[in-house]
Amino acid sequence: MPFLYRFPMMRCLMLAVALLGSISAASAQTWPDRPVRIVIPFAAGAVTDVVARLLADRLTQRVGKTFYIENRPGANAIVGAEVVAKATPDGYTLLMAGSSTHTVNPNLFKSLPYDSLKDFTEAVYFGGVRYYLVVAPNNPARTVQELLTHAKANPGKLNYGAGNSTSLLATELFKLNTGTDFAQINYKSNLNAATDIMAGVIQIAFLDVGVANSMLKSGQLRGLAYTGLNRSANFPQIPTFGEAGFTELQKIAGWFGLWFPANTPRPIVERFNREVNAVRDQPDFQQRLTEFGISLEGAGSSPDDFAKFVREDLARWARVVKEAKIPPQ
Repeated sequence: MPFLYRFPMMRCLMLAVALLGSISAASAQTWPDRPVRIVIPFAAGAVTDVVARLLADRLTQRVGKTFYIENRPGANAIVGAEVVAKATPDGYTLLMAGSSTHTVNPNLFKSLPYDSLKDFTEAVYFGGVRYYLVVAPNNPARTVQELLTHAKANPGKLNYGAGNSTSLLATELFKLNTGTDFAQINYKSNLNAATDIMAGVIQIAFLDVGVANSMLKSGQLRGLAYTGLNRSANFPQIPTFGEAGFTELQKIAGWFGLWFPANTPRPIVERFNREVNAVRDQPDFQQRLTEFGISLEGAGSSPDDFAKFVREDLARWARVVKEAKIPPQ
């Protein structure tokens, strides 16, 4: 190309880039101008679903446009995550999920229909959650050790349920650390797994506090151990796994946040981040999250903080899976 033509072309390219930037900034100012879909990869009633609906209502009030929930459960939350990964990156489709979809699944499955890092844009970290090991009230086990005795006396006869990948990995770690054998049954949500514990279909499950709290309080389930470093303030009678002799299981913790598809304009991502953080800062909203057992401590408030946290958690679970010698499914 002749030298004289190079600089005009470069100026045109720079103008085009500047124009695209101004369009993105303008789109963030007018976003949203139509309803925004939040995809939940779990069944209705799961803690993520319930909290997402609370958030959607508050965002609708703040922004003046409808935020609505679409449940797309199935395959350890893979179905819903894939929907968002393949959606148009225009700011009108979001995923509310967490450790199951983005840091546990990539370490548990040989192949996924999405890349948890490349196919998404981190928008905002939302909260953290711990897990209980639970059984039915009529289960003969009242402690972890009694459960182990019962399980070893009945090899191959007991089942466990998992409504998300964090619950699945928690139980597989439990099996490896205790030398027990429970057959796996997958569910669309931990709420479904809890129902089948009460029905006697499965014998144990690791349930997130959002699902377990009300059932533990009502006596529909019995908690044997808690994955927190300290006992839960809601149920101080339930020992931690450290107290039960299994410190490895104290690594089990979930969290969730919100993602756009990859390549969503940055100004829209930042605008959404500000709106969600404004909702999370409302004292009455924080109180509702606390009732669901959700901790607001975690990854910080910016999209970049969240992106850094996701990558660190992905590496953490990779170490756990490697150390526990859990084969990919």
